[in-house]
Amino acid sequence: MNIKKRLLNVAVISSLTGALATPVQAEILTFDFDGLFTIVTPSGLPVQNTSYPYYGDTTWGYGKRTQITGSMSLDTATGAGYGTIAPFEFFASGPAVAHDITLQAVGDGAGGPGSLVIGNLIFDWNGGSNINIEIVLDAAGLFGCIQSGMAPSETCSGVGALGGTDGMKWNLPMGPLPVATSTLDTDGVNITGDDGIGGSPMDNGPFTGFNANFDMLSVTMTGGLDCPVIGGCLGEVPVPAAVWLFGSGFIGLMGVARRRRDNIA
Repeated sequence: MNIKKRLLNVAVISSLTGALATPVQAEILTFDFDGLFTIVTPSGLPVQNTSYPYYGDTTWGYGKRTQITGSMSLDTATGAGYGTIAPFEFFASGPAVAHDITLQAVGDGAGGPGSLVIGNLIFDWNGGSNINIEIVLDAAGLFGCIQSGMAPSETCSGVGALGGTDGMKWNLPMGPLPVATSTLDTDGVNITGDDGIGGSPMDNGPFTGFNANFDMLSVTMTGGLDCPVIGGCLGEVPVPAAVWLFGSGFIGLMGVARRRRDNIA
């Protein structure tokens, strides 16, 4: 698998140039999501969230996975996106508050062309601030739902890649996810390798060396612009974290359109 940093141009162009008929207009797509937060040790063992109600949750291992909700957006022209995560209680020490969440499509993934997205998050928790978290997401499932004509109010779930912690100890499988945290590591800009452990090691804060995972069980489109696009529609949506892949691909498609016009001229 090629994990060099690049936009989706080549991957999407190779599969869609034959279908390109008209230039595609840039859009902002938005989504809400329900998901799970899992933090693991440097050796890949899950850390139990001792805050309620998670500590009493039998479904996800009494706090080994923490239920989260949030939103995200995608700019189809640049492959860039933004996200939010609702504050959640963590380790009985107050809420973990995420802010300044950014996303950027970077290249290929196991689930299909252009499915990888680098996410950067900043958390404030337990009196500490600016705790950096960097992750590589595989959004092949959501990308596929969008390509298939996902529209506002529709939900994407049960498809995509497995999360990097899916096979971890304690047997808490999540199944295929529309947006899954991979085992790839990143410096926040580039993909730097694969240590086989879900998430990328944190480089600051109280959990330095631990890996944070943010997996989306279901993603619902909330806004966008209804418009025909090469075999489907982009739907109507607001601001989540997974359609970035779509964006970079469209840059490539528009480049193909320009080259065709130049050749004709």
